[in-house]
Amino acid sequence: MSGIASIVQGREKPQAGSRNAVANQEIWFKDGDQAFLTSMATGEPDDLFLDQIEMYTFRNGNRFANLLKDDDVDLSIVPADTRPSHKFAFWAYVHEIIHTSKRQDEWEQVDGPSGKKLFKETVDDYKIICLTFGRNDYLFSQLIDVYNDWGSLNKGVIRIKRVGTGMYDTSYTIAATARNAEVPEEKPELVPVREYFKERYSAIWTPASSNSSQNADEKEVRVEGVDDNLF
Repeated sequence: MSGIASIVQGREKPQAGSRNAVANQEIWFKDGDQAFLTSMATGEPDDLFLDQIEMYTFRNGNRFANLLKDDDVDLSIVPADTRPSHKFAFWAYVHEIIHTSKRQDEWEQVDGPSGKKLFKETVDDYKIICLTFGRNDYLFSQLIDVYNDWGSLNKGVIRIKRVGTGMYDTSYTIAATARNAEVPEEKPELVPVREYFKERYSAIWTPASSNSSQNADEKEVRVEGVDDNLF
């Protein structure tokens, strides 16, 4: 289901069992990160740039793996006691991300409102934002607030911020801002959100042996920010 109204309707229905073919295009937030972005999704019905997904996260050998819950995906490898996490995802043009620590030399040092030194990563690219709905759908409700305030998700610059580092102290906020930022008039052809996740998370990666190419086309799947699956 895509679009704000369709996702809300889907969330209101009972959900049974639950209360690298393409390049990674997702943004992975760390503690203190603030991303400023313009949504490519409008939130209207049948909006293919905003969708909900279900993702299994489980240990596969000595690593964690993600596998999309989808009728076209073989889920036989998923442990029987593993529940999928429910997430929403949308395409956005990410202008910049403000970090609390400098992890890349090219990030620009800036002063925060309180005088604290922060570091600006200029992104200026199309990325996918994927987040869990949150307890009682608190986070998706914040996205709905933006939609209700603007009448569409793509009317201005949205700020997404993460606070916390662990499983039980991490939270996100989504809010409309008064910022103005330009988006290129010409944009690349963006694939529907569900198509992106089916391409990226429909198989588990297996190292190819030196004398066999049978695994050459299988996808590497990693978990980044495992704690997000609990929120």
